[in-house]
Amino acid sequence: MFTLSQASYDTKELLKWGGIFIAGLVIIVVFIQMFLMVKEIIFPTPPPKPTVAFGKLDPQLFPINVNNKKFTYKINTLSGYLPAFDNQIKVYKIKTFTPDLLSLQSATAKVAVVGFTANPIQLSNTSYQWNNTTQFGLSQSIKMDIVDDNFTLASDFLSNQSALSGALSKEAATITAANDYLSQINSSPADIDSTKTQTSFFAIQNSVLMPATSLANAQAIRVDFFQKDVNSLPIVYEQPNLSDINVLVGPNDQIFQAQYFYQTPTKESATYPIRTSTQAYQELQSGNAYIASYDGTSTTVSITDASLAYYMSSQNQSYLMPVFVFQGSDNFTAYVPAVTDGLINK
Repeated sequence: MFTLSQASYDTKELLKWGGIFIAGLVIIVVFIQMFLMVKEIIFPTPPPKPTVAFGKLDPQLFPINVNNKKFTYKINTLSGYLPAFDNQIKVYKIKTFTPDLLSLQSATAKVAVVGFTANPIQLSNTSYQWNNTTQFGLSQSIKMDIVDDNFTLASDFLSNQSALSGALSKEAATITAANDYLSQINSSPADIDSTKTQTSFFAIQNSVLMPATSLANAQAIRVDFFQKDVNSLPIVYEQPNLSDINVLVGPNDQIFQAQYFYQTPTKESATYPIRTSTQAYQELQSGNAYIASYDGTSTTVSITDASLAYYMSSQNQSYLMPVFVFQGSDNFTAYVPAVTDGLINK
């Protein structure tokens, strides 16, 4: 006969063996995880091979070095060594544009919003120029590529005393004025990182634009807009700490000049093998680098940092590609192409 005491005993036995079973499963799972961790340390799983889906890439386009000295280098990082990076990285396709019958009409409407209402002057198949005189007597000209809407604005501000009279706005207001100007031409990209926006002060001496130390002795403020990081890496331009999207703002928030050269990275990407930091350093030593900045006089440079970034040229390129960025003494900055030579067209 099944009694209450028998049921209690059976229940306790069931709970005991059930607990033992569950504890055993936990121990087995923990053991397997520890085994896999040790295995990854001793015999790590190799990463997938680079896809190289775009085939061979055209070389990156760099300007002339800012300094043609033959440098010698020494590593002076905090660790005493160059950092290690993954052996492959994503390369992104850059958005391309095709002309259509309404390109000129669209460009004309965009520049008209900022005062350029005169008839355009054709400079090439895709480039046009518009001229304008502002209410402050500033003579301006804007050249725009009607296919991709990239443009350059110039004016006679250096010799125009009427335009130079008046006070500059504070930095925050100047940034707003610069951003508003781009927005009026529909040229304020969605991938601009506002936290990276930089301002720099300039004075005018003998009709020459010179760096100024503060707002108090400045006559113009340059605003540089930077694109957001891609693949957790920053985008760098030909001039370190400067961008190809910039606006020079004068007194009364006049727009003295502007450069807008914007290329859009798409989400279409492929992985490519890259040099090691040691190999990139050897390229730097061999003179196979773009020297982007240097303020010193010595031919010996201490390399204090090395990092990876994506380089955005001021010329049209089909792909956004990585570079090693070497930084050192006396504001030294150099870029070394990161993708291995065998996958670059010569």
